[in-house]
Amino acid sequence: MKNYFICILFAAIALNTYSQEEEEVPEKKNALAISAGLPGFGVEYARKLTPHLNAKVAYHFFKLEDFEIEDVEIKSDIVDILANLDVSIVDIGIEYLPFKKSSFKLTAGLGVLNKVNLNAVATYNEEIVFGDVIITNEDAGQIIADVTWTDIAPYVGIGFGRAIPKNRLGFGIEFGSYITSSPEIDLNATNLLENTASQKENLQKSLEDFKFIPRIQLRIAYKF
Repeated sequence: MKNYFICILFAAIALNTYSQEEEEVPEKKNALAISAGLPGFGVEYARKLTPHLNAKVAYHFFKLEDFEIEDVEIKSDIVDILANLDVSIVDIGIEYLPFKKSSFKLTAGLGVLNKVNLNAVATYNEEIVFGDVIITNEDAGQIIADVTWTDIAPYVGIGFGRAIPKNRLGFGIEFGSYITSSPEIDLNATNLLENTASQKENLQKSLEDFKFIPRIQLRIAYKF
């Protein structure tokens, strides 16, 4: 009987020690994530501040070169467009999780638009006929438009999926938008289309209300 009580005592001590060790394991409050969507690919670091609040820093990037779009109708003209896009954005923000058992979240922060540049070159894809006069597309020339956003832009959004997942890996999706100022426009033209460059002010005015850049991301996060 004495040996029986000794075994129970040792088992209780071992169980208590194991429980204390489990309690002393620090909570994992950090995560790294990768994302894809708009405005491009991204890498992210997140830190848990409270059970409902996480802080995040992310870098988004994307580059598209010589993307061809054929047979675009602009008014009554048919043109081909050669487009280039270059994106570099740094995000500093937070996510708020209003419900303890749900991954629904609200996001907000600031985006540093290091460079968001869209360059497009438009050319006629066929000859231009004025009565008996035929003008080749090479003689007609090109229209070159350069649109650039460089600003510090607030952003807001909603989504599902915690920046610091409950498990080691977590998935998420976010929908939102950067709220920016109007982009800077540079418009040039060559050959017979040279006078088109005088429409720069009209183009600038037409884009004055274009102050939103979509922010849509699919994410996978790793907690550590």
